[in-house]
Amino acid sequence: MRVGLALSGGAARGIAHIGVLRYLEERGVKPCCIAGTSAGSIVGSLYCSGKSVDELEEIACTLSWKDLVKISWPRRGLIDSSRLLKVLRKYLNDQTFDQLELPLLVNAVDLLSAKEIIMDEGPVAEAVVASCAIPGIFTPVKKEKYLLVDGGLLDNLPAVLMKDRKTDYIISVNVGAQSPLQKEPDTLVEVLIQSFDVIRRQRDEPALEYTDILIEPDLSDIAFHDTSKVDLLIERGYEAAQEALQEIDLSKKPGRFAKWLNKRRK
Repeated sequence: MRVGLALSGGAARGIAHIGVLRYLEERGVKPCCIAGTSAGSIVGSLYCSGKSVDELEEIACTLSWKDLVKISWPRRGLIDSSRLLKVLRKYLNDQTFDQLELPLLVNAVDLLSAKEIIMDEGPVAEAVVASCAIPGIFTPVKKEKYLLVDGGLLDNLPAVLMKDRKTDYIISVNVGAQSPLQKEPDTLVEVLIQSFDVIRRQRDEPALEYTDILIEPDLSDIAFHDTSKVDLLIERGYEAAQEALQEIDLSKKPGRFAKWLNKRRK
């Protein structure tokens, strides 16, 4: 059975994707392809490179924001992405897309053409950094003729990327769906992040047309920047996957019941 997995953006909440992967492995399900946006592209790239779920959890527990970001002079962004790029190159061993163990699709948005750019060739780390470049926060990534920013600007739940991948199921994991705008932002960074969150929430609906099973962890009590709750985030992801998938036999093609169950959860 060919299962495609779409992983949404969501900053630190993206750690919950690891819990989903753990549950899928316990069910004996290995995705045939992963599509990732922003935080989802980080988790997806590491998993596609051959990292185990245990290794992903260890990485999540080890890293903090200070390891990933560097404050820059605010010309095109407040944060330089060079540290994130360095960390990704380290864990990905400078792999290119064709060297990955599983096919990976990563999206970003070109500021010059206002179009979504799908990346599945060349260095993986550079593509993931581009997909994570939240406008105004991270500096855009210059790649060939493109000036790339966070893929969530146009497509935060990239299920559509796998429409031609001959999958039997497409499972979409949205780690931001049930996360309300909790409080009045206190800093410039919080204003920018929250504004971007408002935009990308409007971009999830088209993905549901290509989704057979939707997993939405409830992370409403965990802030987008909180990397201290790794265990809880992974637990919530695992529990959401269990709830969504326990009634579905993933060894069989999706029938009317699976489609109905998915629609009911929407």
